[in-house]
Amino acid sequence: MAEDTEYKKLPVEERCVHKLWKARVDGYEEAAKIFRELDDEKSPEWSKFAGLIKKMVVDSNAMAQEKGLEAALIFVENSGLAGRTVGDVMAGIVQKCIAAPRTKTKELSVQVTLMYVEIEKQEAVVDELVKGMEAKNPKIVSACVAATTLALREFGHKVVGVKPLIKKLAPLMSDRDKAVRDEGKQLAVEIYRWIGAAMKAQITTLPQVTLKELEDEFDKLKGERVEPSRYLKSQQEKQAKIADAAGTEDAYHEEDGDAGAEEIDPIDLLDPVDILSKMPKDFYDKLEEKKWTLRKESLEALEKLLTDHPKLENGEYGALVSALKKVITKDSNVVLVAMAGKCLAMLAKGLAKRFSNYASACVPALLEKFKEKKPNVVTALREAIDAIYASTTLETQQESIVESLANKNPSVKSETALFLARAFSRTQPMALNKKLLKLLTTSLVKTLNESDPTVRDSSAEALGTLMKLIGDKALNPLLTDVDPLKMGKIKECHDKAEIKIKVAGPKKEARPASAPQSKPIAPGKPTGGSADPKPVTRPATTGARKVLKKPTAGTTGGGTSAPAAATKASGKSLATEREMTPEEVQEKAEEILPADILNGLVDPNWKNRLAAVEQLLNEITDFDVKQPGISQILVRTINGRKPGLKEMNFQVLKYKLDIIRSVAENYPLTTITVDQVINEITEKLADPKNGSAASDVLSAFADATKLEYVVVKVLGFAFEQKSPKVQSEAFNWVNKSIIEFGFQLQPKTLIEDVRKGVQSTNPTVRGAAIQLVGTMSMYIGNALMMFFESEKPALKSQIQVEFDKYVGQKPSKPVRGVQRGSGGGVVNSAENEDDDGAAGEDEPINMADLLPRVDISPQITEALLKEMSDKDWKTRNEGLNKLQVIIADAKLIKPTIGDLAPALALRLVDSNAKIAQTTLSICEQLATAMGPGCRNHVRTLFPGFLHAMGDNKIFVRTAALNCINSFGEKGGYKEFFESEMIADALKSGSPALKVDLWAWLAKKLPVLPPKSVSKEDLHSMVPHLYAHICDRNADVRRNANEAVLGIMIHLGFDALNRALDKQKPASKKDIQAALEKARPNLPVKPLPKGKQQAPLPEESKPKTVRGGGAGGATGGAAGVQKSASARAAGGQDKLPAPARKKDEDIDTSPLLAVNNSKNQRLLDEQKMRVLKWTFTTPREEFTELLREQMMAANVNKALIANMFHDDFRYHLKVIEQLSEDLAGNSKALLCNLDLILKWLTLRFYDTNPSVLIKGLEYLVQVFQVLIDHEYILAENEGSCFIPHLLLKIGDPKDAVRNGVRRVLRQVILVFPYAKVFAYVMEGLKSKNARQRTECLDELSFLIESYGMNICPQASVREIARQISDRDNSVRSAALNCIVQVFFLSGEKTYKMIGQLNEKDLSMLDERIKRAKKTKKPTPPPTAVEMPTSGRSAAPQRQDSIEIEDAVVGNGSDELPPPDEGRGLETAAAAGNVSQAPRISPSRLNPSKIPILRKRAW
Repeated sequence: MAEDTEYKKLPVEERCVHKLWKARVDGYEEAAKIFRELDDEKSPEWSKFAGLIKKMVVDSNAMAQEKGLEAALIFVENSGLAGRTVGDVMAGIVQKCIAAPRTKTKELSVQVTLMYVEIEKQEAVVDELVKGMEAKNPKIVSACVAATTLALREFGHKVVGVKPLIKKLAPLMSDRDKAVRDEGKQLAVEIYRWIGAAMKAQITTLPQVTLKELEDEFDKLKGERVEPSRYLKSQQEKQAKIADAAGTEDAYHEEDGDAGAEEIDPIDLLDPVDILSKMPKDFYDKLEEKKWTLRKESLEALEKLLTDHPKLENGEYGALVSALKKVITKDSNVVLVAMAGKCLAMLAKGLAKRFSNYASACVPALLEKFKEKKPNVVTALREAIDAIYASTTLETQQESIVESLANKNPSVKSETALFLARAFSRTQPMALNKKLLKLLTTSLVKTLNESDPTVRDSSAEALGTLMKLIGDKALNPLLTDVDPLKMGKIKECHDKAEIKIKVAGPKKEARPASAPQSKPIAPGKPTGGSADPKPVTRPATTGARKVLKKPTAGTTGGGTSAPAAATKASGKSLATEREMTPEEVQEKAEEILPADILNGLVDPNWKNRLAAVEQLLNEITDFDVKQPGISQILVRTINGRKPGLKEMNFQVLKYKLDIIRSVAENYPLTTITVDQVINEITEKLADPKNGSAASDVLSAFADATKLEYVVVKVLGFAFEQKSPKVQSEAFNWVNKSIIEFGFQLQPKTLIEDVRKGVQSTNPTVRGAAIQLVGTMSMYIGNALMMFFESEKPALKSQIQVEFDKYVGQKPSKPVRGVQRGSGGGVVNSAENEDDDGAAGEDEPINMADLLPRVDISPQITEALLKEMSDKDWKTRNEGLNKLQVIIADAKLIKPTIGDLAPALALRLVDSNAKIAQTTLSICEQLATAMGPGCRNHVRTLFPGFLHAMGDNKIFVRTAALNCINSFGEKGGYKEFFESEMIADALKSGSPALKVDLWAWLAKKLPVLPPKSVSKEDLHSMVPHLYAHICDRNADVRRNANEAVLGIMIHLGFDALNRALDKQKPASKKDIQAALEKARPNLPVKPLPKGKQQAPLPEESKPKTVRGGGAGGATGGAAGVQKSASARAAGGQDKLPAPARKKDEDIDTSPLLAVNNSKNQRLLDEQKMRVLKWTFTTPREEFTELLREQMMAANVNKALIANMFHDDFRYHLKVIEQLSEDLAGNSKALLCNLDLILKWLTLRFYDTNPSVLIKGLEYLVQVFQVLIDHEYILAENEGSCFIPHLLLKIGDPKDAVRNGVRRVLRQVILVFPYAKVFAYVMEGLKSKNARQRTECLDELSFLIESYGMNICPQASVREIARQISDRDNSVRSAALNCIVQVFFLSGEKTYKMIGQLNEKDLSMLDERIKRAKKTKKPTPPPTAVEMPTSGRSAAPQRQDSIEIEDAVVGNGSDELPPPDEGRGLETAAAAGNVSQAPRISPSRLNPSKIPILRKRAW
């Protein structure tokens, strides 16, 4: 019997592989207990069992297998290493468990399978289950199918991919075994539940009987809404938050309740096919035949290929697209045009997003061809352009669309508008930026007024669909000129329009949080990943990590964003009103103005007029603001009653101008009122006495309406006058207004008038105009000089001199510019600067819109293109030279270049290097001449640039790089990262291409805005990045490593880390090292605007609030009282209520409070009521525990908020505050020392080096305070701090390592050095070689300073083991440490170190011999100021430790009193350590204390 239980004495790992099944059962049960108790998924304990899990699930004993599955389930759920085991474990489950005879074994195997899916290993799980479907045993097959069905039902098709499953349906449903057929049928039904009718096309090969059965089952599912009942671990926290608001969401989602299954494109389920290799060899020749039937045969062959293979593999389709496009545009046979359009549509659908390379060349041709009236042709063209739109955007095609809307042919206009309507119905609102929206709406409003009714109806449909997409409020400001009848038509189309996509936007967030719940939440509905798929008793998993619910921020933070946006939108459109007749103005003026004023305005005597206007100016602000037309009445009364603004008396005129200015500043003003007087006021700019008053009136008009409107009116009138004075003063006013308002007008409105001014013969006018040009250059830059290139050299030099004055100057911040509220009040636009800043940046000054551009497409003739593609390279070169001349003569060209881009793309890959180089220079020339429009051709030309970048000739590679940079600078880099062009180049490129391309990406990606690059494209580059990190070519490896940071900035560390799972184990180490190296360099994320967080305290905050103890509290109160009184004296009571409330909410208590709560924390930790501060990486529960303990200890609330902020800048501020607080609040520091140390240990695990270095500097100050107060660290304070501190002693940065050493030297003075020695010994277990080296150096120092009493024999043996380490520095440090032991113990050392191999022993002997020779003689022990003995073994260690600067005092305080010194020596001589008197550390230089302790003990 004793033998039966003998196995219980074995370790758990050995029991799990014991030959006795009972021992294995016991081992599995014990392992399950261990798994439940582990609360750290990265604990080293997991690694002991990772290799045993696969053996547990395939145990030959049924009972042991069951217990093994239970343990495996807990392991998979809780261990961070579970992902590595999925392949072996799932293979074992499929072969041995899933079809086992025992029911519980089968159920547990299914649970383990689902748990692997939950931890995001679904691909590996599905692969193993699909392999199991091919097993010979039908029970295994049916069980695998059933498990797959269950996984799909619980997680949904977005997690469990259905593509590999659909391929298995046919063999499963035709299997001989009935159970397999039934399970296959259930799987087919489940797939249909999720993807809908898309799967029907995949099962057409099944027998009719089976299809009929499936159709009947499918009909039962119509209208059923499916949602996953279980979520991946990464989704669970998000779903928990969603579940909290489930009632609200259900209420808002009722309208979608009948949506049924989520439809997906059937093409996504097909495998791509390369049709280029299957095309007839004579396809292109037949397409050029004169006989139309032969051309038709060629198109029919292509149509059949595209019909049979709907999904196409990526390839070079440029020639095919050009051929089809040529048929559409040139062929006279409408049947062939329709066929070509149909083929182009299928080609675009088959390539999907990859067709974007060819879209820009096809869209203009298709729009132009809409002039064809044949219905079959129009239908084919519609299909083609709709299919192409899926691969492009409206922004990319905006120029072609606007040009077609301005076409003379009504059919082209109508079909273009209808295309826009269809495009709007499939476009996300976020894709329509303000500039694009304005451009398209303006063009559609023009076509809305066409004489052709079809064009009008099509335009109304497009505008109605657009209104449905973006909403009335966003579109109405752009439709102010549309008459009510046409507006009604747009509203009618708006009601009929149907948006065919699910609009993604912040609509859900805009819903009120207090919306009533329309449906009760189902109590039994599972939302997390822990839901049981079947009623099986599942093993307890106490170690499972819980999803902690965080309090959500209130809705007050963003409540004003919508009104602010609305206000801004309304401010952009000019207010208008009805123009009153003179009789109405006179009648209303008599109602509101006294008779004496009205009569005084027309009195012949100037003194009476002066008195009347004085009285009116005093009463001008007393009228009712809400009275309709009040500003028009007052202004027209002043101007309409003779002499009006023709007043000859300068005093009366000044008062009249002041009255008009006051009206503009205090009452709502419209352009109707401005138009009544602006010419007269502009004329008064030349008045020497009242010119400044007139200037102020114009500025007030601009303030009340719009600067651009007033500027246009002023300059327009000024140039109608012959007076040079008026013209020069008008320029001066515009100049001043631009500085005051900012550049709030389109430069196009100014350029022509400014050019007239600089060409003026009058020097005053010319000087004012040149000065205005200089001011404009601050906002526009030197590109403005382009408009004056044709001027005379003398004038150009004057302009250039003015430009030079403003070089390097930045425009000052605008000081004027207001928005009017509904009540007539004014709101300073600067207040909304933060909210509207982003919107303001959407419309930068775009010089490209101002420059006159030439359309060179008529010069790109068929003959030129044929010459460029000739077989003779000389002829091709001549064609390219002609093209260079065309572009050079045009200077600035339009983006419409016909078929030139595809022709250039062919020359970029020319076999002749000189031709390729010339083509690259032409492309660079095109980018410069075309400006931002060059982005339309990136998709066509960029693959050629990449090909050239991989050329073996360096001049071609250099030209390619320059060309890419030119396109990027002119048109932006966004288009480079679309259609996976870069990924395709990296996949098949030469080493030269990889080297240059990764170098370019490493340079460009970090500086690109995060949302400007397609994440899908970057994800497609990640596998190539990982492959090239491990490439054989050293240059490729180096540049790929440098590019990691740029990709990480856009995708994030977690995404790259997840992609690492798919790599081979051999390459994972290098890739992981590259990721970890780049991670600390990630830029800091900007703080979210709406996030409720404590503000960064200002420097001027009074320090009196930071006192500790009673005195500190009193000082704090005094400081608060003082500051309160100061605020009161400064007019604080005049602040609005919200501002006062904000001041009252600021926590003015001391940063750290004096209390006795530390004792309670110590008791709680000893009795295990709280978590022990031991972890490898800090988890959220540790952070929450520390936050709660700080709250209980009355730590300042603002300080706590900043301590636990996500941004490292707040952590730096906390350290700065604590450092300032240290000198005057040391007592509070001692009371809260454990909390401060714990918080700093959390910072050790951050990746920001600034926080780490500042934290170590602060720790030096803290421990100096502890030394001065003779404080001894408690056990829990040392244990929660020192192990984490030692982790950073192996940091790669010297500053960090030196800081850790300094702190460690101070720790020895306030904590038993024997315990410090034990912690340092634990550091030798680290995998970090640098950490082991540093720990060995510290051990040498401790042994040297405190002798062998602190170093037991077991520690010596452990140190000796390090001599055989792989790392040279570890070996050297270990040898030095053993040498120190030898100097203290002599020959006994060899007995203490135990057995060493011959190589290590010889190294040790050699080191000891050398050390003996260099060892200095030990000075007499009586001299206290002697250098530390025995330090010759590690002479360099002492040089890097400088601790004297932490000491306060002079050298005379270093020696103890004589009696204490004698007591030390006597006690040491008697061997009685306990009787040695305690020396106050505050009286000693810390660098000498180790020496004295050595002598004492």
